[in-house]
Amino acid sequence: MSLTGNQDALVQAVVAANPHTIVVVDSGAPVLMPWVDSVPAVLEAWYPGEEDGNALASILFGDVNPSGKLPVTFPRTETQTPVSTPDRCPGVNGTAHYSEGLQVGYRWYDAQGQDPLFPFGYGLSYTTFRMRDLDVDVDRDGVTATVKTLVVEEK
Repeated sequence: MSLTGNQDALVQAVVAANPHTIVVVDSGAPVLMPWVDSVPAVLEAWYPGEEDGNALASILFGDVNPSGKLPVTFPRTETQTPVSTPDRCPGVNGTAHYSEGLQVGYRWYDAQGQDPLFPFGYGLSYTTFRMRDLDVDVDRDGVTATVKTLVVEEK
């Protein structure tokens, strides 16, 4: 799950030279980020396709909102993953045991009380949302809130 080669060392060297570095990860799978606390931002490009460069430039220059959400969980360490034992991955004597049952993906992290680096569905935005004309109704079945006006301000 580590970045290949000396990429982690490269990130740390670049951040040491410029603490305002934004790290773009183009992985398509969860990766370990031992440097994550030393960078102000990480952008996971996932599977950007042939417009990769244009899409990243639009996000980094603030032309569009990076509003995507992670489709998988990113663990803090490799031992935190559901497949961190040899019997699960890569298997023993050619056989892998999927003993986690239905606790796969984010369910496993929840069931084990794990605090991942970035959970399934995580994603931030540069957009500010404000609500106006909010109506709140309380009855015996609960509370219902209705927003008549939603103001979206991209930064």
